Amino acid sequence: MASPWTSNIERDPRYRGAEEIVAAAGYQVTVGEGVIAVAYDETGERRRFRSRKEFLAFAAALASGEPPPGPRRSAGIRNGPGFGERAARASAPRPDEAGAETDVARLQALCRALTIERDAWKARAQIREESAAGDPSDTGEKYRALKKFIAREFHPDQVRADGIERLVRTEVFKTIWAHIEALDRTGRS
Repeated sequence: MASPWTSNIERDPRYRGAEEIVAAAGYQVTVGEGVIAVAYDETGERRRFRSRKEFLAFAAALASGEPPPGPRRSAGIRNGPGFGERAARASAPRPDEAGAETDVARLQALCRALTIERDAWKARAQIREESAAGDPSDTGEKYRALKKFIAREFHPDQVRADGIERLVRTEVFKTIWAHIEALDRTGRS
């Protein structure tokens, strides 16, 4: 059973960009069930990532030229000599045979990744703007429609009743319209 975070990872633009960066640095990327594995053949380095966040941090470190963050490991049992002490780990040196060509390839992959991510966000923003523009729940439109309805039903010039009903509708209109004008004034300032 595939983990939810790897089942649809190919559709994530951030993953595609990160995969390009990692591949440009010389790593081979393999997506498995619930894990992404990367391997660097020249040094024999192998890593497994159990979350997108870890994989994206690894790719970002490669793109910036920093040494990638160390793999996360669970704490071992600490009951013996050296309890609480940890030996300093030497970070694997980055191979510089390709030098500038590797850096250029990595930067190009980073640019492609950023372009993909920018386009994805732009598409999301356009969809949101279009849905907001065509949304009938616009409170301004509702307010104007309600104002027209009240004017049609209760305005003294529009009332077709006589006697007490006309007086009641006129007083109701004056009361309601005073509040509407107050709302209009506070909305303008």
